[in-house]
Amino acid sequence: MDQFTNNDNSGMVGFLVGIIVLVFAGIFFSLLADKRFSFSSNRISLQDTIRTEKAELDSLKFRLETAREHWRKHCEPLSSQEAAADEVSAAIRAGEARLRTLRIERDAAATELASSTGGFDDYRNQYRQQVRGAASEEQLDELRSRTGKVYKNVIIRRVSATGLDIRHDLGMSRLLPDELDPSWHERFQWTRDEVAKALEQEKVRQDRHNRFVDLKNAPPPEPMEKPRNSSKKPKKESAQDPRVEGLREDVREARSRYLSAQSEASRARSEASMNRGRSVPGSLETWSERALRMESAAAKFRSQYMNARGKLAAAAPGDALLITEE
Repeated sequence: MDQFTNNDNSGMVGFLVGIIVLVFAGIFFSLLADKRFSFSSNRISLQDTIRTEKAELDSLKFRLETAREHWRKHCEPLSSQEAAADEVSAAIRAGEARLRTLRIERDAAATELASSTGGFDDYRNQYRQQVRGAASEEQLDELRSRTGKVYKNVIIRRVSATGLDIRHDLGMSRLLPDELDPSWHERFQWTRDEVAKALEQEKVRQDRHNRFVDLKNAPPPEPMEKPRNSSKKPKKESAQDPRVEGLREDVREARSRYLSAQSEASRARSEASMNRGRSVPGSLETWSERALRMESAAAKFRSQYMNARGKLAAAAPGDALLITEE
């Protein structure tokens, strides 16, 4: 009985121990399954996190590369502009200082040039007067003009700004500078402005002289009519012969045409030498052609002028117009 009772107790104990073992085994396996499930869930979550963070990292890398590219293109060049601006500013300051120095040098040079030019002009004027004065009464076997006309046994009467006044076998003549070879220009230092100004002044003087002669030779005014009861006296005849007055008018007109053509020929010759081959403005005629035409006209008018002087000299040898030089 006691033995049976002990067997039952030991069986109960074993049963209880088995149940306890089963319970602990269930708990263990339950905990193990829970851990395994939790580990699997954590693994999946961790992988998602890794993928998300990798995507964010890739995005950050792209943004970083974009920012670097923007820096290289836009910001990095600007970082060196401050030094470049300083260099440019320094160059500008140096240029301004150089400009001030050059202006001072320019003003000094202009002053020196003006002084030198004035001295040279004085020297040239003195040289002209000396050379032109020394040529007076110089004799030449012949003198050939640029138009081909030859003067024999020439004596230079005077050298002026308007050319040469000469005596020769056929009388007296004036040769304008443009009618002479360049060697004469080099010797007597004629300039275009000087010749034009002198010819204009000569024309003014001639017009003034003509007016004076006209006034001098004008007939005296007729006396006022006396009362009828006074004794009548015969009127004086005019002191001026109408024929002589007509000859004098012919001389004035011929001289005016001659001087005008001579001046125009000189101007055309000057223009031809400066503007070779060019036409006269408003005309199809070149300056050279005009110069030849006006020289021919001047020769024709001179012949008319000398003829008119001869007629006046025959009619009134002492007339004041004959005092005027050719």
